Amino acid sequence: MKKNNQTPGTALKALLEKHGLNCNRLAKAINMSNAMVRLLVLDKSPVSLAAAFRFAKFFKTKPEYWLNLQTQYDLAQAAKDKSLARELSGITDVSKYSFVRKPHTAQKGRKKTGKKKTTLAGKRRTARKVPGAKPARRARSR
Repeated sequence: MKKNNQTPGTALKALLEKHGLNCNRLAKAINMSNAMVRLLVLDKSPVSLAAAFRFAKFFKTKPEYWLNLQTQYDLAQAAKDKSLARELSGITDVSKYSFVRKPHTAQKGRKKTGKKKTTLAGKRRTARKVPGAKPARRARSR
């Protein structure tokens, strides 16, 4: 497999140099913030779908080009992540995984009864009597 060291930022930087542009001019031309363009050039921010379409339109490329560069960069970064590698080592593949359901066990201290749970939906709600509380007054109707 051929290694591609080109990141979205290096590709963008190369195009800027080729066309004699800087981040500020590009940002104005594609209606993006200067700070965002700079972050993309430095690979500090990922290429979004909107940015991919803007770059594609401006540089006469395809959005897929920019999104593929971003995906390749993300995969390369993930491959270097040791904590992710440790986490993935604990996952078995589908051929070794058992899909047999374990029997459900009743919760401790809870008895099962044959009664159905009832809801208050559709039933007339009655006020509960609270000790020491005055009964609510009903409005008289004329």
